[in-house]
Amino acid sequence: MKTVKEVSQLTGVSVRTLHYYDTIGLLAPTCVTEAGYRLYDDIALERLQSILLFRELQFPLKEIKQILDSPDFDRTKKYPLI
Repeated sequence: MKTVKEVSQLTGVSVRTLHYYDTIGLLAPTCVTEAGYRLYDDIALERLQSILLFRELQFPLKEIKQILDSPDFDRTKKYPLI
């Protein structure tokens, strides 16, 4: 498990952005400690990697959330490049 600060340092995404992603339901922490610290596991980091990929492709956050939350989205599937 990694803290929000560690995730920020690892990915280059600001702590403020990670907090915002949590607020809008795009990237919820795996758990929150009694002290209020957000903790992220490997699955959450994989989701963040997908978010960053879609952001690089200039998808809006709302659309990224819809894609990642879709029951049809398979993060393990290889999609062909167009």
